Amino acid sequence: MANVTSRQNPLYKRIRRAIDEHADEIVIEGPKAVDDAIARGWKAIHVLHRDVDLSPALFDSLAETKTPQSVIGLFARPSFADLFSDRDRIVVALDAVQDPGNVGTIVRLAAAFDATGVVLLPGSADAYGPKAIRASVGAILTVPVVSMSREELLARDWPLFVADGSGKAIDPPSRGAVIVFGNEGGGVSHEIAECATKIAIPMTKKVESLNVAASAAILLARSYALRSWGRTPSSARAAKQR
Repeated sequence: MANVTSRQNPLYKRIRRAIDEHADEIVIEGPKAVDDAIARGWKAIHVLHRDVDLSPALFDSLAETKTPQSVIGLFARPSFADLFSDRDRIVVALDAVQDPGNVGTIVRLAAAFDATGVVLLPGSADAYGPKAIRASVGAILTVPVVSMSREELLARDWPLFVADGSGKAIDPPSRGAVIVFGNEGGGVSHEIAECATKIAIPMTKKVESLNVAASAAILLARSYALRSWGRTPSSARAAKQR
């Protein structure tokens, strides 16, 4: 491949479009991240090197990090099997979580605490955007992420649980359920709220609420602990009473 020096080059435009839109094609930056994606079976369309395939000026204009990492990979957006085929674990859903840093962090938490995958409901930042990918610290390569409408999620007929200060201080579900995290300012949508069991996180009165990623860390860690110990959480009894 000849060294590309023009912003009018079709390949440069294709990569720029993938960074801006992250639709059918997405961009991963850095040699380790690109190698890890290929090792995980992601389909690499192009792997481009600074000063070899792209001029330094063009490469740096595409790089999202302050210190470019010399390699950019263009990949086909991965597809995944049904997240709801495994009732021995939980599914994480994000309802209009708009900050890509929070989305990426929760993807990382889903990996850390062995969730089946992450569902992005309308209004959520894309987990395959550059900022979310960086926030996931590589976890995006291991966690299935799919987009669904709220109606599609509800049609799955899995018990839903949401973090809400007005709920009961009960344990989160350990398996066979969806834990939904809502918008940073407004919480979950009305459609989800009216079908979900509310879980309050026990804490002092010194703060009014927690960041959505902090709430996810607490609930997903507790869910994983219960699953590992083989215990039935109190949330199962609460769901049956709805």
